[in-house]
Amino acid sequence: MAQATNPKKDKESKRAAAAANSTNNPIANPNEGGNKFFMLAIGAILVLGIGAVALVVTNREVSNFDGDQTAAVEVEGDSLPLPANPDQVSIDPASDPTIGTQLPTVTGTDFADLPVSIENDGRAKAIYFLAHWCPHCQEEVPNVVELVEEGRKPDALDIYAVSTSVDPSRGNYPPVRWLDIEEFTFPVIRDSDASEAFAQMGGQGFPYTIYVDADNNIVARSSGTLGADAIAELWSLAAGSAGSE
Repeated sequence: MAQATNPKKDKESKRAAAAANSTNNPIANPNEGGNKFFMLAIGAILVLGIGAVALVVTNREVSNFDGDQTAAVEVEGDSLPLPANPDQVSIDPASDPTIGTQLPTVTGTDFADLPVSIENDGRAKAIYFLAHWCPHCQEEVPNVVELVEEGRKPDALDIYAVSTSVDPSRGNYPPVRWLDIEEFTFPVIRDSDASEAFAQMGGQGFPYTIYVDADNNIVARSSGTLGADAIAELWSLAAGSAGSE
């Protein structure tokens, strides 16, 4: 009888394979040694080749991500101010003047260079600004995916993300591979090299999230990692109901 797969263990295996796939293996100098070295080199190449094939077969979705991780982005509308308390959830207009105001339109492209727009389309939204190197984002993304898989996302709410503050010298790069491993299948906009969308949308800490109702009014903002129940509650606040998929 075939054994049932464990999604969490599968993702852990993908993370490990991706890390191994990004490791630079030392290459011997072909000018050193004679036939013995040649045979050893051939054997090493065969071993490495078999390992590479195994990685591609078991981890195809993370094998080729060489595209640009940043791109031009446009924000139309008034820039949002920074949150007064960046480590807290803001839902009160008395403490956060953005509550009740219209969300600016963000237009850009995803990792496949296809157009994506976060705009007033009559749908409630949760927009996540994510940095690949941020440990809090690395906690939040699996929480979001798991909540959706559990059916706790309201039908009336859409999820978007902006991949921002990209830095090839920092961990968990490239972001497209990270989000693929985590099975984050929602629309993602690549922010610019200067992280313009993050700045103009009032971002400060990570993950930074804006919750919008169906009338395009901002109903809440949050920074930092939230627990599953808090995420679900803010989704329902934006959607205006406790309904779920």
